Amino acid sequence: MNAQREPISPSMSRALSLGGLAGRALELRELRCFHSVASAGNFGRAARELNLAPPSLTQQVQKLELELGTQLLIRHRRGVTLTQAGSSLMDRIDVIMSLLSAPLEQAPAPEQTAGTISMALPSESAPFLVPRLLEACRAQWPNVTLAIREGTSASLEEWVLDRRVDVAVLQDPPALDELTIEPVVTERLGLVSGVRTIRLEGTDSVWVRQLAELKLILPHPRHWIRRLVDSAAFRRGIVLNQVEQVDGVALIKEMVRDGSKHTVLPFAAVRDEVARGTLSFLPIDHAPLVTIHAIARRSGAALAPFVTEVSRLLRDVVSIQARSGAWAGANLTGIPAKSAGASTPPELEAAIE
Repeated sequence: MNAQREPISPSMSRALSLGGLAGRALELRELRCFHSVASAGNFGRAARELNLAPPSLTQQVQKLELELGTQLLIRHRRGVTLTQAGSSLMDRIDVIMSLLSAPLEQAPAPEQTAGTISMALPSESAPFLVPRLLEACRAQWPNVTLAIREGTSASLEEWVLDRRVDVAVLQDPPALDELTIEPVVTERLGLVSGVRTIRLEGTDSVWVRQLAELKLILPHPRHWIRRLVDSAAFRRGIVLNQVEQVDGVALIKEMVRDGSKHTVLPFAAVRDEVARGTLSFLPIDHAPLVTIHAIARRSGAALAPFVTEVSRLLRDVVSIQARSGAWAGANLTGIPAKSAGASTPPELEAAIE
């Protein structure tokens, strides 16, 4: 969610400077209340987590805003959104909490590392990646729990920005200062049809212009797949007149499989159906429709060590599937050289594959 944030005035900047914060008698309770509300994105949810009455929680946050002399949260019907000042304060609290939670002694062994990491993946690739990701995480950190959510690209972006998930895989992510983006693979899209659907002439690939002749089922215009298809058609002066709008990958596949219509999806979304012979996949090669899969985190957030490690594990799972050919149509891109000691252990790579 990219809500408009209020600009920071000179007086606000002074209030949020280290000197400004140091000169005020801020209580840890107020900071904790603000952090909980900002993390949850909702006063009611934060109140339940803190076991506080909502009016008391609201009072604590308002008191903090009064002491700092600036608005930290924008209240709206769906919850709250951080102002620019609130985001700045949130980042500082994250750093403090990370330092306080860091062990004073030697870091624990992998089998002693415990915690929960929230992660979000797109509906198209989640069924393919999640089993391998869970297995690899159990092999590396038996006591770390992955709380995985599935959604569309717009939802995933919003969850990362609002800190509702620690890390996510986004397709064609926007260039935002609030996001730290690491591109991992590119993936081409293809025409998906039912096995009883009339075939196009030529069985190796599909031209973009041929899509105009077909009855298509596609998601809403804000979905990344629809954006790519509409953009490719527009560049070639093609009008897609026979499009039905349906949201939900599972529902779209069901309708295509049992009907006479087609859709456009990445191969990862239909690999099992293609293997079973219930759907067919023809890559759109002559004018490739390509998406970028990137690992995204909220910029400026101080992460616990195992969040960074799990993010690296996610990158390894994605890249190994692409490199091995198991993720057909995916090509590695933007993978940084691994530093010494950060390579994937052989037993872990076996678990991922």
